[in-house]
Amino acid sequence: MNAESTARRRAEVADEISKWTVGGGIITVALFPLALPILALTAIAVLPLLVPLVAVRIVAGLVALPIIVFRKLGRSARRLRIGRGPRGHRQASPEPVGRL
Repeated sequence: MNAESTARRRAEVADEISKWTVGGGIITVALFPLALPILALTAIAVLPLLVPLVAVRIVAGLVALPIIVFRKLGRSARRLRIGRGPRGHRQASPEPVGRL
């Protein structure tokens, strides 16, 4: 009797899942034609909210640009200063000290 009740429960669960998936499919097909207009209206409604974010990013970019440029110039100047000798020639790297 235990096998019969388990089989009935599985059949009931499968039947219920089938009902829910069919219902979800019907609702999806019915609402699909409304999806694109809703997405377009949402995009248009969000545009005014994006304008301040774009303005903040532009200001942040204008502030960050000189900082980045000065850092790169400083690194390249430091690299040139370290890698060259007093007359502008490259210094020979010292030979590693090791055992013979």
